[in-house]
Amino acid sequence: MPAEGDHRHCKVCGRVCGVDEETCSRACAQKRARQLASRRTYVYLLYGTAALLLIVFLSRLLI
Repeated sequence: MPAEGDHRHCKVCGRVCGVDEETCSRACAQKRARQLASRRTYVYLLYGTAALLLIVFLSRLLI
């Protein structure tokens, strides 16, 4: 029998799930995947914008 502390909580809804699982259900797993994809897109846009601003700034200094 597992000890009382041998569990994790779902990263989406906070319910108790197994030690080897990040989410408690398939619906939460899908929602987590969408969240991660959205965060990845946001980071790419952030880095792209920073790179574009750096290029514009450096090109103004060299001209």
